[in-house]
Amino acid sequence: MILAVNTFSVGVDVGGTFTDVVLFDHAERRAIVAKVPSDPSNQSIAFMNALTKVGTKLNDVQRVLHGTTVATNAILEGKGSRVALLTTEGFRDIIEIGRGERSKLYDLKLIKLPPLVPRPARFEVPERTQADGTIGRAIDADGVRAALKAVDPTSFDAWAVCFLHAYANPANEQAAGALLAELAGDTPISISSAVTPEYREYERFSTTVLNAAVAPVMNRYLGAVEDRLDDGGYRHPLLVMHSSGGVMTARAARQLPAATILSGPAGGVAGARAIARDAGIGNIITCDMGGTSTDVALIKDGEIRHTTEGRIAGYPTRIPQVDIVTVGAGGGSIASVTGDTLRVGPESAGARPGPACYGHGGVEPTVTDANLLLNRLNSDDQLSGEIALHPDRAETAVDRLKDVFPDLDTIDLAEGIVHLATVKMAGTIREVSVYRGHDPRDFVLLAYGGAGPMFASELASELGMASVLIPPHPGNLSALGLLVSPLKRDFVRTLVRRLDAMDSSELADAYRDLQTDCEREFEADQLPSQDLEYERSVDVRYIGQSSTLNLKCETDHPDPVALSAEFHSAHEIAFSHAAADEPVELVNVRVSAILPVDPLDISAEAPTDGSASPSGTRPVTFRSKLVDCPVYARDALPVGTELDGPLIVEETGSTSIVWPSDKLRVDEWGNLRVEVGEK
Repeated sequence: MILAVNTFSVGVDVGGTFTDVVLFDHAERRAIVAKVPSDPSNQSIAFMNALTKVGTKLNDVQRVLHGTTVATNAILEGKGSRVALLTTEGFRDIIEIGRGERSKLYDLKLIKLPPLVPRPARFEVPERTQADGTIGRAIDADGVRAALKAVDPTSFDAWAVCFLHAYANPANEQAAGALLAELAGDTPISISSAVTPEYREYERFSTTVLNAAVAPVMNRYLGAVEDRLDDGGYRHPLLVMHSSGGVMTARAARQLPAATILSGPAGGVAGARAIARDAGIGNIITCDMGGTSTDVALIKDGEIRHTTEGRIAGYPTRIPQVDIVTVGAGGGSIASVTGDTLRVGPESAGARPGPACYGHGGVEPTVTDANLLLNRLNSDDQLSGEIALHPDRAETAVDRLKDVFPDLDTIDLAEGIVHLATVKMAGTIREVSVYRGHDPRDFVLLAYGGAGPMFASELASELGMASVLIPPHPGNLSALGLLVSPLKRDFVRTLVRRLDAMDSSELADAYRDLQTDCEREFEADQLPSQDLEYERSVDVRYIGQSSTLNLKCETDHPDPVALSAEFHSAHEIAFSHAAADEPVELVNVRVSAILPVDPLDISAEAPTDGSASPSGTRPVTFRSKLVDCPVYARDALPVGTELDGPLIVEETGSTSIVWPSDKLRVDEWGNLRVEVGEK
């Protein structure tokens, strides 16, 4: 997808506290970045405010790309739409029974999550599709009308149609959906065979209901954004980031809003991979610390890891997504006391009222308040040029903790808050690395987000990591990542077969069918399907196992025998054992269709001449010691600069802290490379 050289692209990522924007000038090949406060009541307001702040002329813009948390927030806050479920007779309680495993094995007081659809809103129809796809009992109009005779189908905000084994043959679901559309009018309808056509009934039902729950919310939001863009003169499709690391049209996002649950974080990972690739680094762990939470992911040998076993608010989803783990530790995370124990997060002050130091009415101590008291943030500057900081209010908030810890002074408490946040993030990084067979010491920590560079050195030290990379515009990397993300759609087909009983032609036929589906979707968006590139993979397991491993396929006709051998090796790596004599079973066949965009250079143009001179100094607390630190403006650090810590690097949207034991270097791409010393 080639863009005209005299046009602009815009990436807007709406976070819980700030909305980040990047305006990329294709003629000058430069990026203009900014942040504005998010508006939790209406994200489209912050969206347009961000465009205004960077001086966007929408009639000159060829692409607007958007990372959004609308679907995420609707689910997490319990503000999704009222959903009714139409399902196979005898199976309406699947959505409530779920799985037998306990999310917290030893918690004797564990309360099970409430069902996504209450029982009175679950309706059964006589039908049956067999596991092999044969129709045992076809759907009929009288059966659907009889099931709904006691209810007005238009009284619900959305419907989910989930039938047994519909992944194997969607005919009954499609027929029921068509009948329901006649009865429910314009009410959105999500059909499981269209949302996630793969086996495992509970997960398929859950994903479809979640999709239905956020469909009306997303439809209203995208409509508001499109109207505002149209009023401003934008005449191209709005593109929305989805969870698996690509963008899709707003039309597709309306059909599959559940795919946007990790919209913003996925953009950051895409941007991080582009930065690392340019810098010649294959193994990175990303750390995106914003105002509300921290998202981490692992990239090995330049490849982003994906999963289809996600959860949101405790409910499973089967939508393909970047393998990101989130922890409630951000700049706005509240420090509180349980019993006599200090803890940080997951509660957040959010955008409103925000941390106490914002002066917007917040009174609880937060991580940002603690960093301000340690002088790691500049109290004389407005945060992102928008928010004045008030150290006195931060001190008042942190001092509230003295009621429980009277022997600690304000600075001790602030350091404790920062350290607890660091420990929480370190645990999350271990989850994506150590717990999955990777040593974090073999990776570079790539830190971004508004608060990530401030914590990077201490966090790396906690994990024994030797190197940190802080990219250009770290506070806006998620928005920058949107600009390098291709148009992408993911498709799956369940095909349960023993590999030793298959030949490559059966796999080739499955891939051919999926690629036809891919082409159909891109053509529906009036996009060129002839330019598509395909990534193919399979989910496989030992017979008798419930979980699978995903293996990439380099061709559209992979050899089943070779796949079996590859699975044994992958199983050995993942679980430290393999059973080479056991038969291997295929479960799912997957295809991702990708329409690449022309490559963008999102690195910054750091000066190449001169020497680095600090703009001033300020005392910063490190391990209870007050140390004078030189302060540098990032855009005044020439390529090749080498400096010993301690020091501070300031830029729009982020502050980087280099500890006394660290060494800093500016590489040829404008990245800050920190050699981490002992703390």
